[in-house]
Amino acid sequence: MNIWTDNVSGRQEMNGSKDLKTIIYFKGVYDTLDLFTDHLIEAFESMGYGTFVYHTANEEVSKKMLLRLLDESQEFAVVTFNNLGYNLSFEQSEAAEDEEKKPEEHNIWNYFHIPYIDILMDHPFHYEKPLCNMPETAVILCTDRNHEKYIRRFFKNIHQTDFLPHAGVELGHKHKPLNDRNIDVLYAGALPIYTVAKMIPDLHSIPEVDGEHMMQSVLGELVQHPEQTTEQAIEAYVKSVRGDISDERLQEIIVKMRFLDSYATSFFREQAVRILVESGIHVTAYGVGWDQCEWSDNPYLTYGGKVLAPQILPLMNDSKIVLNTMTWFKAGAHDRIFNGMLAGAAVVTDDSTYLRRTFTDGKELVMFSLKELQTLPERVFDLFGHSSHMQELADCGYRAAKEGHTWKNRAEYIRECYLD
Repeated sequence: MNIWTDNVSGRQEMNGSKDLKTIIYFKGVYDTLDLFTDHLIEAFESMGYGTFVYHTANEEVSKKMLLRLLDESQEFAVVTFNNLGYNLSFEQSEAAEDEEKKPEEHNIWNYFHIPYIDILMDHPFHYEKPLCNMPETAVILCTDRNHEKYIRRFFKNIHQTDFLPHAGVELGHKHKPLNDRNIDVLYAGALPIYTVAKMIPDLHSIPEVDGEHMMQSVLGELVQHPEQTTEQAIEAYVKSVRGDISDERLQEIIVKMRFLDSYATSFFREQAVRILVESGIHVTAYGVGWDQCEWSDNPYLTYGGKVLAPQILPLMNDSKIVLNTMTWFKAGAHDRIFNGMLAGAAVVTDDSTYLRRTFTDGKELVMFSLKELQTLPERVFDLFGHSSHMQELADCGYRAAKEGHTWKNRAEYIRECYLD
């Protein structure tokens, strides 16, 4: 593929505007992020922006074409996910007479003064190194308001951060009525407890506290009081033992113990599906780990294995209910919610301050509290027992997501705040 012609020059000529920026994207690392990126590209191109796709599978060619393009001194911005390309650099040779001097390496975004707009789909404590080494032009957009607070507190090198909620992707524009769908309840997401082992540190590397006791105590606190963030629970424990600890050291401990976030997420995710199947509600689950639970042989559980992100959308389009539990987002959302809405399904999810402010329980979706998980089967049975209401809820959810929670909506916010 000729990146220059197909991704930039041709589209800019078609758009007919030399005043708008060309936006640089990164693709080829994660299928989920590629899916989101494709929809951002479509949205920004509809506004007249040019496109340059940096293909990570072909780094040498992509970087060469990018540097040639940047030398034309056009207007550019990067819009990317999860820090992709944050440290992209190039070498610049010094004056010819100083032949022994090594070429100087420059961060591309700093050198060309290009805004680097980075959408974090996960908690920032998973990305300490990239966030500590962000280009000066970085704007970090967080999908949870607590993540935004975390960055403001612990990453003073980052000058701009903001809240940008998750968004959804719609597959097609005609959706089957719920009564014609084949999947009763769909859960599309892995159980993190089976993949998190590599995140667990040597607990003896935290001499300020008893690492084993902290792990058990914090996890117990999150299960008993799931409205807390993981960093809040860790900080409360550490300060109960060492009240004089610095913010810098506290952050280091939070990063080491961040696996507890995945443990808590996994606990409630498993419990939500388990309580449904043990109540006689048929759940179809996709993702790693569902076949390893002690109750996996329950006849009401259908395990579909691991599938790629684009394959989930057709499954949602054939589901009556899309079930979601958050990745411990207490002031944000998850794309499962908006994808489910845009698939015309009835969405059932644990709540957050953001969701409570944005939607009405029982109108666009059904929300439950993790502290009252035992009410979940009753809420689901109520939907199945009132099929016309369930269809009305799904239709209302679809309209709300279509109007305000697509990647086009998020692109418009980025344009208004950071590109215009």
